[in-house]
Amino acid sequence: MIRISIRMGTIFIVRHGETDWNAQGRIQGHTDIGLSEQGAEQARRLSNRLASVPINAAYCSDLKRASETAKLALGERGVVLHETPLLREYHKGAFEGLTLTQIQAQFPDEYPKYLEKDLDYAPEGGETVRTVSTRMKGILGEIKARHLDETVLVVGHGGSLRAAMVSLLGMPLEGNWSFVFGNCALTIVDTYHDNAVLRLFNDKSHLDGLNG
Repeated sequence: MIRISIRMGTIFIVRHGETDWNAQGRIQGHTDIGLSEQGAEQARRLSNRLASVPINAAYCSDLKRASETAKLALGERGVVLHETPLLREYHKGAFEGLTLTQIQAQFPDEYPKYLEKDLDYAPEGGETVRTVSTRMKGILGEIKARHLDETVLVVGHGGSLRAAMVSLLGMPLEGNWSFVFGNCALTIVDTYHDNAVLRLFNDKSHLDGLNG
């Protein structure tokens, strides 16, 4: 009898914990904002949930809100954390630091374009959905290939993680508008060399009872 060995990996995908700018509805993009105390507690709750999971490798955006979340989630594990700008959020250019209300007031001609599902639109100085999708396809492809039989933690950002999901699941780029990631919510994807299976999406049960 010939036995065929199928290699399977698992990626635990997490959006960073809450920041003060999240709570205020301000667009962060590449602006380097750290976690609020609420966000840090979310990450500690996530760490408790993952305590029994044998994580082999970890990757995160090099922005503080993501790296702080990853470090708290890993706790005392002896796992090397790979911080990379390739996992950063969209660069939102001139819109960073503003709320939607402020964007509408300060950029009345741009605001409707920002709300459209346009793969090639970017605020001045920012990135398009298409550009971020290419960036995320590259880094997630590397992570998947490098850890096909391991469990990996990936901590990133709400916008760019949508592009990560589109890439992993082989969806058209328009799928970027089909996902929403909550702060410190958990998503699990099983990966194979030619496929990926979504097992859990945006689960926040470990945050039950936490205010905010």
